[in-house]
Amino acid sequence: MDPKLTNLSLRDGYCVLPQVFDKAEIEAFRQAAVDNLGSMGQTRNVAHSYHLAGFHRFPALAAVHARIAADETINRFLQAYYQDIPYFALGLSDITVNRSQHWHTDLLRGRYSGFLKDCDPWAETAGCLKALVYLQDGASLRILPGSHLTPTPLDDTRLEALAEASAADVVRIDVRAGDVVIMDIRALHRGSTDADMASAELAARPKILVSTVFGGVRSAFSQAMQIGNAHRMADWDRRYLA
Repeated sequence: MDPKLTNLSLRDGYCVLPQVFDKAEIEAFRQAAVDNLGSMGQTRNVAHSYHLAGFHRFPALAAVHARIAADETINRFLQAYYQDIPYFALGLSDITVNRSQHWHTDLLRGRYSGFLKDCDPWAETAGCLKALVYLQDGASLRILPGSHLTPTPLDDTRLEALAEASAADVVRIDVRAGDVVIMDIRALHRGSTDADMASAELAARPKILVSTVFGGVRSAFSQAMQIGNAHRMADWDRRYLA
């Protein structure tokens, strides 16, 4: 197996695929997001902050998801990682615009953690992977390397405390527009702070991230994430899009 894949599966929990998307595609993705801000929810107390969970469901944005999910570079990586085991996009997709993000994992947490009760997310060597597409240069992503290898709480408050206790080991990921971060969803990570996203300049030139999650078709973990996320997404819709 390629060393990068070994690092992802056994040690770090992330890697960067450089320059997967070119400038024209990045601008097309950005324009699609900006054109559809009216369809997005506002989950932060900042006027220029937006989020759309499950954006692949919306016809105006479905082509963006299809382009990412079908990308040759991303799929070569996934094929090597899953060692030719069939995999699929779980339906856990997001577009965020100027959105802060505290320490978390992308597992089902809090009231949705019960969907994981019949499986062990850490029992499978090959986990669920998020492809996170950066539509501008950035250095806000912070991650605790190796945190995907051992069980972590399914509670945000306890995850925050764990991150603070492990602060010395946290790394910051520098990316360029068009890069794709591949990250194990069990990894402990965070994005921009509330203060970062409060800048009025971001209203004119927003920080946009697009992501989708993949998992093995026959994986009990993937299936639990798919089902639990569908419930979480329906609740999210009622709360933010109604």
